[in-house]
Amino acid sequence: MGISGIGRAVGLVIAVSLSHAAAAIAADDDPPRFFAVTGVPVDDVLNLRDVPHGDSKKLGAIPPNERGLRNLGCLKPEPSFDRWMTMTEDEKKNAKLEWCRVEYHGKQGWVAARFLKPDGAGH
Repeated sequence: MGISGIGRAVGLVIAVSLSHAAAAIAADDDPPRFFAVTGVPVDDVLNLRDVPHGDSKKLGAIPPNERGLRNLGCLKPEPSFDRWMTMTEDEKKNAKLEWCRVEYHGKQGWVAARFLKPDGAGH
């Protein structure tokens, strides 16, 4: 194998290695398909809400340690600077929270992301 052949072989090895590394990074960034409830006391529930806000209408109650909540996407509200300046402290506190839209027993709604963890088992 000549020098140009070695260069092509090295280039191929590097290209394959980089594609495998990129695939591994992308896999780590993929959101979970399902969530499990975590951090909710046994005598409490995780509220399923109609919009991503702690004061919004409750659509249902999810038991602690429940599994198989289908992930429909998460968001962290980001109000504009002008809006931020007019918000109350309570509104600012809520604006910093991440929320996830989930499906639980056929009902869709929003839950606070801090009470969710990835659930590899799913349903």
